[in-house]
Amino acid sequence: MDLFDFVRIARTAVSTTRRVVTASIVGIGNVGDDASAERVDNCEVAQPLGLFAVPVLTPQTEGVVARLADRPFILFVLDKGRTAQACEDGGTKLYGVGPDNAAAIVYIRATGAIEVTAKTGQTVTIVAGGAGTVILQDGSQAFVKGNAYSTALNTYLDAAKVLNTAIGVFATAVGAGTPLFPAVAAAATTLNTAIGVCNAAIDVFKASAASSWLSTKVFGQ
Repeated sequence: MDLFDFVRIARTAVSTTRRVVTASIVGIGNVGDDASAERVDNCEVAQPLGLFAVPVLTPQTEGVVARLADRPFILFVLDKGRTAQACEDGGTKLYGVGPDNAAAIVYIRATGAIEVTAKTGQTVTIVAGGAGTVILQDGSQAFVKGNAYSTALNTYLDAAKVLNTAIGVFATAVGAGTPLFPAVAAAATTLNTAIGVCNAAIDVFKASAASSWLSTKVFGQ
């Protein structure tokens, strides 16, 4: 083997004690003819600080190795058999290294724009642990929590409907003329009850605005 050479990656393993990936390598030769090719186990895979990736192996998964004291050390892992990745001049891509996540991409465009794309049907999740927050733009405004807002708004509107119905009953009684004063009195009682329910709902709606409707985790402009 030369100082630098291509080898086939036969197996990978993730250490449970150190942040390192090791691999078993086989000298390049005819596929299936591993018996005549040099094989070395437990070769460390060099990965840049801040990046940790474990490939899903295919027959085309290869490594570029260097010799350190006659011990192979894997500098790069590549798989030219994977689906081609389009990238413009000046662009930078971070993509999934497995067959099911290659379409998941973080793309820094040559213009400076940044695109985050999940595989179709998958989600993009941003988590700020503990007291941390997710900041979008200048972060001066708390985002509305849609579900909480919708629930509170529906409660308010339901109470408003009760009030409107009571007003309708009251108006009908008044319009019926003087002989129906007892009906007017009953309608007024219903109206006053409905007004109380509506006002209480409005108070809850107003008081819960900051604590319930607004997100404490996501802020934007």
